Amino acid sequence: MAWLVTGIAVWHSRLFILNGDTMKDKFARQVTQFAVLYCLFSSVAWANSIIGQKAYVQGNYTTAMREFKLDMTPRSCYRIGTMYDYGLGVKEDPKEAMSWFLKAAEHGYEHALHRVGEMCENGRGVAENLKQAFEWYRKAAELGLPVSQYKLGDMYLSGTGMPRNTQEGLKWLLKSAETGNLSAQFDIAQMYENGSNLKQDLTQAARWYLRSAEQGQISAQYAIGRLYFKGIDGKPNKTEAIKWLKKAADKGHGRARIALTQISETEKLQP
Repeated sequence: MAWLVTGIAVWHSRLFILNGDTMKDKFARQVTQFAVLYCLFSSVAWANSIIGQKAYVQGNYTTAMREFKLDMTPRSCYRIGTMYDYGLGVKEDPKEAMSWFLKAAEHGYEHALHRVGEMCENGRGVAENLKQAFEWYRKAAELGLPVSQYKLGDMYLSGTGMPRNTQEGLKWLLKSAETGNLSAQFDIAQMYENGSNLKQDLTQAARWYLRSAEQGQISAQYAIGRLYFKGIDGKPNKTEAIKWLKKAADKGHGRARIALTQISETEKLQP
């Protein structure tokens, strides 16, 4: 944006000088000066943000706090809120965290919108208010944040903070699942497998379990392994079953370990 303002201003300046129009030439110089100052301050703010983010990642929270407060963009306000929320370099203060999250949320920063929703839902830094939580989640969900879409869908399905609405719940859950949210993918898969809220469809259940499992969701890895072993559409696939059960077992999933043991013992009994 800054380079565009500068370019327009310089173009105006050259044009007016060529035309010999001193009044317009003066105006063009003023616009150019404004553009240069805009670029300068934008660069400084950008530098504050970069320095603050680097310090934050490195655990240098004093520097991070200073740079974020100099920057004051929605993202930096959100980071400050996070630092107060978790006591990173400052005394933990949920109310102060909430005030910074709100600063960022008021400018439409989707992660802050979601965090304000969580604070309202859990009564952290503010009195618990499920209706307000729902509204904050809705704003973030409409901006495309998958975790907020999942929360919104879950609240619609459970009737939390608003009347139960299965159709809206499934709509938002599917949006979240399509954009890669593991929990949404797993929940959709369970619904298809069990026939709850959705017509039972093991092929669709396997599809969603697999999408979640491929991203490392342990319960989904166990579930797709179990489905492969039982057979999707009556066609067991022991090789795929063992592969996914082993992935879950290697991450400590108890039932996956039991399933692998049972498979191994069954194979030993076969002639």
